[in-house]
Amino acid sequence: MFSFLFVFAMSAHLFGGNGCSVLDIKRYKVPDSLEVRNYEDVTLDCGKNGEALFTISLPEDIPPEGLPCFLIVGGLKTGRESLQFIPDHGKYALIAYEYSDMLKKLHKVNVLWHLYTVRKAMLEVPPELIGILKYLYDQSWINDQPISLMGYSFGATFMPVTYVKAEEEGMDLGPGVLCYGGAGIYCLFKANVPVPKFLKDPVSSMAAAAFKPIDPILYAPRMKGDFLILNGIYDSQIPMECAQRLQNLVPEPKTVINLKTEHMHPSNTELNLRLIDISRKWLDEKRKK
Repeated sequence: MFSFLFVFAMSAHLFGGNGCSVLDIKRYKVPDSLEVRNYEDVTLDCGKNGEALFTISLPEDIPPEGLPCFLIVGGLKTGRESLQFIPDHGKYALIAYEYSDMLKKLHKVNVLWHLYTVRKAMLEVPPELIGILKYLYDQSWINDQPISLMGYSFGATFMPVTYVKAEEEGMDLGPGVLCYGGAGIYCLFKANVPVPKFLKDPVSSMAAAAFKPIDPILYAPRMKGDFLILNGIYDSQIPMECAQRLQNLVPEPKTVINLKTEHMHPSNTELNLRLIDISRKWLDEKRKK
């Protein structure tokens, strides 16, 4: 899932002008394992930061005090598709971010030939998440608790920068989950870039420079809150070197769990359900305090 990134000058306006307006909302009903849910597909116009797409899942009965809210930023299976991996949405408002078409095709395209558009799409993700958070905090169905973010695989890359930028925007965020992610664009790229071995170092160095504006190394030490960090010991996509760097950089309080698994994948239903269960139980416990 990390076959991405590469070169170009750093963006000086990464988080400029991230005010977003509603372009479109589609409402429909979808059954999960226990009930029929109300879904909303929302598109926000975030100006030069592109269009933010996300899907909201709500129970039919919303209590007067509102619902706890989780914003999920997954791997390349995103939006409504990623919500299907959660069998019981429970009494929560679940929001799943959807990547742009370019990022959803990362595992299929030759990134080296689409360098500019990949970089642009990557740098648009954090401002779009900030725009979504602002939209969610304005909804009548949210309760008075801060929104929690859950980043899985590719999505975990964006958690540090989003938490830091949200705080700079004056937003409170709740406990967060960083699942099967790592820190250090160089490290992540070197483990995944499909080039001959002798090219891995120079290519990874250029990637580290090009994507520095969102590198977890810069933002993880500045994260504030309580965090669950999950990784797989045998993960070849996120080597333990990258994983432990993230685990060490995120300040306390934090809970670190290293599981004897490879990288998570949509086809590994057993692991996906296990990670969802661990994440949900941890969040429920932390949000009770």
